Amino acid sequence: MTEQEKKNWSNTNSLKLFVSKEHFHHHAFEIINTYQNLKIEFLNSLTNEIRVSTRIKKTIGIESKAIEAKELNIVIREELKKIKNVEIKFEVYEENGVFYFSSEKSSIGGFDFAILNHYNNILTLRNLCFGNLQYSDGEIRWEKFLKQNPDLTKIANKLKKIDEKGKNISNNEINKPSPLIVGEIQFGNWALAYRDFFKVLKADVQNAVDCLIYIVPTGNLESMLSDGIVTFDKTKKIMDDFSKVISVPVWLIGIDVK
Repeated sequence: MTEQEKKNWSNTNSLKLFVSKEHFHHHAFEIINTYQNLKIEFLNSLTNEIRVSTRIKKTIGIESKAIEAKELNIVIREELKKIKNVEIKFEVYEENGVFYFSSEKSSIGGFDFAILNHYNNILTLRNLCFGNLQYSDGEIRWEKFLKQNPDLTKIANKLKKIDEKGKNISNNEINKPSPLIVGEIQFGNWALAYRDFFKVLKADVQNAVDCLIYIVPTGNLESMLSDGIVTFDKTKKIMDDFSKVISVPVWLIGIDVK
């Protein structure tokens, strides 16, 4: 890079984000297209002018344009939070079939975001706290969850059913079911892709996850981040190589900038 190119790049504070590639694994296409509004909202949120923190990276002595992955991750979360017609929870952690969010659980080992069926989720928590094999501190866990999520109190009060303590309640929801979708925004080391797939397979055992939305870099963006990271092509290869093992549907989204 010339000194002028470096100066121009250092003065750049925004780029156009867009979806460059998509891949649907294991019936993900049918599932995502069943929820057209969700698909449109996601694609729109990833098609915007975004702020970036630029830097110059050097690979084998060659300088090139680069951007900060941490800042990019934050910005994409901000864009997803602007979605109004789809309720998205962030920093979601699954334990014994229950998804916790807000400050209820640490995000370490969790998902970046999720679209949850709150009725089913609270029902699972209720059965763990007050059902057949209940937590010894079930009341404390229950109250702590509701303190962090007061908007779910109405559903929780309906399900608690104090007079039926010691007995699991079956799912008798008659409303149109909501999908259970978990998501990751991954710009880290390529090996993290394997961890992410193991994580979603674990969550799927007790919850029947409808789909994993996996957002990764490709094209120009891929070259602007660190070497050896998770990319669209590497992730697609993992899914192809382990197609019979990765039983959860995956909507793989490759994002780029210009």
